Amino acid sequence: MAKYPLIKTTLKDRLLGGHYAEGLPLPSEPQLAREFEVSRMTARRAIDELEREGYVYRVQGAGTFPTGKRFRQGMFRVRPFKEWARHPDHRTTVLRAMQIEATPEIAIVLQLQPGDPVIFVHRLRMAGDEALVIEKRYINAALVPGLLDHNLGVESIHETMVSMGLPLQRVEQNLEAVNLRQEEADLLRVPLGTAAFLLRRTTYSGAKRASYVNYWVRGDRYAFQDSFEP
Repeated sequence: MAKYPLIKTTLKDRLLGGHYAEGLPLPSEPQLAREFEVSRMTARRAIDELEREGYVYRVQGAGTFPTGKRFRQGMFRVRPFKEWARHPDHRTTVLRAMQIEATPEIAIVLQLQPGDPVIFVHRLRMAGDEALVIEKRYINAALVPGLLDHNLGVESIHETMVSMGLPLQRVEQNLEAVNLRQEEADLLRVPLGTAAFLLRRTTYSGAKRASYVNYWVRGDRYAFQDSFEP
């Protein structure tokens, strides 16, 4: 089981929480390898992804440094799935929909134990022949048994969960710019490293985390907008 996502998540939490002082290097790859009991290559992969997402930068011969806390600003809304699906030229392809065991990193996000049942849904949104949005969603399977019996290519997962008797009261989301890795670039049919939006969303049912989803959105085809009273 890959351990680098857990290392990446832990380091990102430390960076956003100010654990590492700006101007001072992070622990070296050998130090991180010892702390997390992994190979140096695994530690390097976690650092590589943090660098790609803009959380750290490397200085040859000096080490890896935090880029500083990202500023958080304002609110934004995303069109509901039902509005997307209503357009005659839009379609959604379900690449995978299955029950899996929670990995350590997904267990942390959904506040579960590693190995607990999780529903994984991987979808691709298309406009005509053009791929626009990748979705990877993880759902606490104990809260919505039978979800996989639904047609997730045309149904809103959020609305389906509600219709199954699960109240969803709160959503936390984060939007940032990233450069696409090979897997996402191939699905969206763009070059490796192309800039895109990454939207992370956690949905709560009461105090429980019901769903966690990552959306990779093509930056050359989407713009986010909102209106509010100052």
